[in-house]
Amino acid sequence: MARFQPMDPTEALHRVKALVQTEPDFRAIGSDSQVRPETLQWVGQLAALIDAMKLIKEGVELGVAEGKLVSSQGSAGGAQIRAVLYKVLGHAELKAPTAAQGAFVAAGEQVDAYGAIAKILDSAQARLLIVDPYLDATLVTDFLAAAKGAVVLHVLADEGTVKDTLVPAAERWIAQFGSDRPLEVRLAAKRTLHDRLIVVDDKEVWSLTQSIKDFAKRSHAAALKVDDETGALKVAAYCDAWDTATQVA
Repeated sequence: MARFQPMDPTEALHRVKALVQTEPDFRAIGSDSQVRPETLQWVGQLAALIDAMKLIKEGVELGVAEGKLVSSQGSAGGAQIRAVLYKVLGHAELKAPTAAQGAFVAAGEQVDAYGAIAKILDSAQARLLIVDPYLDATLVTDFLAAAKGAVVLHVLADEGTVKDTLVPAAERWIAQFGSDRPLEVRLAAKRTLHDRLIVVDDKEVWSLTQSIKDFAKRSHAAALKVDDETGALKVAAYCDAWDTATQVA
């Protein structure tokens, strides 16, 4: 009999990253007052991945949490499911090659949150495109200095959800650094941005599970490296979004 082959660590990491990026709203219910079928399908995918990774404890925890979710019609169990998801992410990151890994940051670990994002910013050699609908001054005051000098900094937010503090902070940066550390801020039309991304040198894409302004402040967060094929699609889409956005700083 052929011996069972465990899931490839890189494939496992890519699969759990996809689940993190598509995490549903567990409290949302359908017209029949029951948990939405797509939410249950997502939970089933997580359960299958846990089984394939041979994570027995996490499988038991997920089963208990799913029972709470269903019996409470979405009002309970979601937080426990999310906790299991991030445990699985941690296991996958430990086993995957360094090149495939991302960064998991526990809630409240602000130093680690800065380190995770700063490491990505520092990797750029020519250009950074930062996409986040909810940006505020935190990006400028806390993070942009991590990028190398002369790297072109392009920041894209949503005009409907951007915070009032972003543009004044960007203007102060521009006044101080000018062309030595070039920064430009643009706003896309309302509700046209959904992802939170950092695009490095127009080729490497990192997906953030939370807005930079809130990254890991109140709940666990992760910076996930997007696979090359999906990354190329996102680069093309958000470069187009940048080209059509309105410059505000």
